Amino acid sequence: MSLALARCVEAVARLFDGCGPLEPVRLCMSDRDVQAEVCASGPAASVSMARLAAATRSEATGQGAGRDDGVLTVDLDGDVVMVAAVDVPVRGAVPGARSTSTPAAAELLRTLASWAAALDEGLLRGAQLWLEDDGRDFTVRLLATAARDDDLERVAAAASAGLQRIRTRRTDSGLDGRGSLPCGRLVHLAVVCLS
Repeated sequence: MSLALARCVEAVARLFDGCGPLEPVRLCMSDRDVQAEVCASGPAASVSMARLAAATRSEATGQGAGRDDGVLTVDLDGDVVMVAAVDVPVRGAVPGARSTSTPAAAELLRTLASWAAALDEGLLRGAQLWLEDDGRDFTVRLLATAARDDDLERVAAAASAGLQRIRTRRTDSGLDGRGSLPCGRLVHLAVVCLS
């Protein structure tokens, strides 16, 4: 799983390199698929969706084809599928006051790829990596599952491999925590117990 997740992260980074500036995008990545939400409305959303479509040589489909509420489904690098759609603008966003960018998101994704490649394959099957852009900063989250309560600590240890200054705490649903990548970027961790 980890190598597939890393390939997924790298595929999105390459897409972002080639599509030009986008409105803030919220990503949920697993080992073979990407859900991308362009957080904008009106013409800004339409421009971002058109840039994604052009970079993937695809067209938006669905009810809003050609408008800001279309859905784009494409294959990235063979076995990675991306579904992109428009979501509401980021709450509190001020036009022209954005401090994040599409190139910065691509660079962060490349940083995350090396960490994702090191994650423990056996314990993190089905994990999801989230990258949220709120226009001011990026938030990185890893969600993993444990089959039983006694696996929580092992899965949390696998999820935090390669992170520094790790802190976890028990919750009603499992474990929550955070740690830092070597570059200093904060990563939020959640391990949910399925039993």
